[in-house]
Amino acid sequence: MQISRCVPVSRMMNVGVALLGVALVSAACGSSGGPVAPTPPATATPATATPPAATSAAGPTPEAIAAAKAYSTSMGGQTFLVLHRGRVLDESYTNGGSADRVQLLASATKGFTGMLGAIAAADGLFDLDEPVAQRAITEWRSDPMKSRITYRHLLTMTSGLRELNDLSGWLDYLPAPVDYPGGSTFVYSGDPNIFGLALERRLGGEAVVDYLARRLLQPLGITSLRWATNFADGRPNLSGSAYVTARDWAKFGEFVRLTMASRWTGPSILPRAFFDQVFTGNPAHPAYGFYWWLKKPVPTALAATIDANNKRQYSQQIKPIVDQAMIPNDFVMAKGAYGQQLYVIPSLELTVVRNGPAQRNNFADVEFLTRLLTGFRR
Repeated sequence: MQISRCVPVSRMMNVGVALLGVALVSAACGSSGGPVAPTPPATATPATATPPAATSAAGPTPEAIAAAKAYSTSMGGQTFLVLHRGRVLDESYTNGGSADRVQLLASATKGFTGMLGAIAAADGLFDLDEPVAQRAITEWRSDPMKSRITYRHLLTMTSGLRELNDLSGWLDYLPAPVDYPGGSTFVYSGDPNIFGLALERRLGGEAVVDYLARRLLQPLGITSLRWATNFADGRPNLSGSAYVTARDWAKFGEFVRLTMASRWTGPSILPRAFFDQVFTGNPAHPAYGFYWWLKKPVPTALAATIDANNKRQYSQQIKPIVDQAMIPNDFVMAKGAYGQQLYVIPSLELTVVRNGPAQRNNFADVEFLTRLLTGFRR
C-alpha cells in the first residue's frame, strides 16, 4: 500500500497540533532496548478529514524519496513517512505495515521516556541534579555510591549501574551493582526503568503511563500508543515496549522539530530550557541526550571507551552519522532495534518515520539518509 500526500503547514500552525493529526490521516495531492512482545497490541483507528492540498518545490526530490523508500522496503521496511515543513510528501506501507497498525518502537521508546523526564523536571517533581535517593528511591540512601545517582544520570545512561537482564519488575533493578561513579561513564542499561520507578514515587499515586498520556500524548493528539506488558509486576518496559502508528510518531517528531526551531505554536508542554536538556550531550557521551541520539563529535579515546563498555554501540549506532557531512549537525534521532527510526532535522524542516519488522536488523541509517538527502532542495 502506498499513499503520497502533501499537506500545508500554515493551517496546521493556526489551529495547533490537532490539525497535524488530521494532516497525517488524509488529504492527497498526487504522486524505529529491553525485551519486547513478539506481536503488536491492538491497532488504533485513524481520524478522517480533508485539508486543502498544496505543493512545495523545496525539500527532498522525488527521486531521492523514491530511492530512500526503495532501500527501506528492500530491508523489510513496513512504514515510510516523510514530512517537509509539516507537509506529508510521501506515506507508504509495505511488508505488512499499514496506516492503522501500531508499530514496535523497541529502544526508540526511550525518546518518549526522555522527554517525559524533562517534563517532570519542569513540573517541579524533582531537580535534574537531585539524587534520586533523596525523595524517591530511599533504599539507596545508605549506599555511598548509589546515594549520589541523580535523575540526570538516569536520563543519560550514566548512573554507573551494571546492566541487568531478564528481570520481573522495576524493583529488580535496584540491587544492580555500581561499576562506575554516577555521571562518569556511559553504560546502555536499565536506567529508564529505574527512572520510571523514581518518577512514579514522586507522582504520589498517578501511574507513569497515565502521566505520560496526560502531559505529552494527549496534548499532541497521540491516541495510538500502546504498551506491551514486559514485566510480571504489570509495569511497562520504558526502555523498549511501546507501539505506536507511524502517523502518531510523526506528530511527536513534528513537536520536536518545531520546538527546536522555535516555531512550535501548539499546546504548551514544557519550557524551552527543559526541552533543550533532552537534546544536550553529556561528558560521558556527547552524542547522547535524554535517550536521544545526537550528531555531536566524540573524542577518539572516549569513543573507544563507550564502545568497550557497550558492545561497540557508538561505532554501530551514531558514528556513521557523525562522520557523514551530508547530514546536518542539528540531526537528532530516536532509534530502536530492527530499524525503528524517528529522524528530525530542523535545519532542513524534515521529519521522517521508518519502521521495520522484528525479524530483520540490517537496516543502516546512513544508507537510508544519504539517499533521502541527495539533491535536497532548500
